[in-house]
Amino acid sequence: MQLVNWIARREFLERLRDGRLHWAGGLVAVLLLTALAVGWAHQRDAQAEQRAAQAMDYRDWLRQDRRHPHDAAHQGMHAFKPEAVLSMIDPGINLFIGSTVWLQAHRQSEVKFNAAQDATGLQRFGNLSVGWILQVLGPLLVIVLGFNAFAAEREQGILRQTLSLGVSPLRLLGGKALALTASLAVLLVPAGLVAAIAVGAGADDGERLDALLRLGAWTVGYAVYLGIFVFLVLGVSAACSTSRMAITLLLAIWIAQAVMAPRVLSELSRAWFPSPTRLEFNRQLGAELKTVSDEVWQKNFGSTERWGRDVPLSKWGIALRLDDQASYPVYDRHYGRLWDTWERQQAVQEWSGLLVPVLAVRSFSMGMAGTDFAHHRSFTTAAELHRRHIQDLMSEDLVEHADPLGDQHFAYQATPELWATVPPFDYQPPRAAWALMHQMRSFAVLCAGLLLAAAFAAFTASRQRAL
Repeated sequence: MQLVNWIARREFLERLRDGRLHWAGGLVAVLLLTALAVGWAHQRDAQAEQRAAQAMDYRDWLRQDRRHPHDAAHQGMHAFKPEAVLSMIDPGINLFIGSTVWLQAHRQSEVKFNAAQDATGLQRFGNLSVGWILQVLGPLLVIVLGFNAFAAEREQGILRQTLSLGVSPLRLLGGKALALTASLAVLLVPAGLVAAIAVGAGADDGERLDALLRLGAWTVGYAVYLGIFVFLVLGVSAACSTSRMAITLLLAIWIAQAVMAPRVLSELSRAWFPSPTRLEFNRQLGAELKTVSDEVWQKNFGSTERWGRDVPLSKWGIALRLDDQASYPVYDRHYGRLWDTWERQQAVQEWSGLLVPVLAVRSFSMGMAGTDFAHHRSFTTAAELHRRHIQDLMSEDLVEHADPLGDQHFAYQATPELWATVPPFDYQPPRAAWALMHQMRSFAVLCAGLLLAAAFAAFTASRQRAL
């Protein structure tokens, strides 16, 4: 162990002397702090706007004058997705998926108003966030710091001399890996402490511990991810005869895994588990809704004609309630199938992380930050349940106070006391343990990738011979 520490110290001091740690590492550290500052400001602004909008929307609901309950149900209210505390370090899919749901009558709405709609074409290259920097530039930093760890010593004849002294190749690998890890820690640990302070300051009292637990798990995930590239870089350096060959091969691997492979695997996942177009989805959903509605009307009123002689206006509330409650399972089936398809596509990409680690860490990062699809599905489900609660309350009141017959449709006017029976939408995001449970697959893939990379590095290093 003493020999490993001596090798690590020598390697670390060498990186300090040649300036790579200062220049490359310093640039990444500055980018990390800049991204954190930008993310923190955005998260605070978005959080304040969403809370104000939610309070204002509920106040508008309560301030309605006397009106027909069905009119009030059609006005509905809005559910605003709360900004996750860790969105300051990884905004995930939030920029693309939307943040607001209109809780309208008779229809499950899609989430609207995503930030990507207002973005320029540069959005496709990624957003400046801590997560994006670590996913894309983190491996590049490891390559810059370690590409010549073995290759340069082989070119200079130092490797032959070291091995001729009886130094084990695996101990040499351990020392170089320790030095490379220490170099990364010098740069990233201070940034991590700043991130912890920012997360703690940005969280409310009730969610601070959960946010810090999420950040801790998030940090472990990225440590494993960068560890994969530490061993991959050292393994390639040990396998290549020159530094030029090593850096050329490593840059090719970096470009493939950062730019090309994610796009290819995204398309493959959609080909294996195709999802319907918006037009197809709406057509299939509408057709089943009509079929179910006709069956309900035929069974309860002996007719499928809307508001005809067999269904007088006095039965408006009963008909609406039956219609809505029959539609709930239909929405659950169609949206459930769609969401399950998207999760299968995500699973394909996560398993691909064995070959392309950025896919696994991207999923794990978004999951622990609370900005992945699993969290979005949780919010959307909660919003839909609140919409159904509003609709059921309005229909129940209309059943109790049925409209008179004749031409006095909408004659009944409910009082503001009815609006007050609807509680405000108060969504509580899942806790850190729930997020970690949903990300066990991506974390397991990262750990498997680390073991494979370590085995590859050990194999190539053990082939070194004192010739």
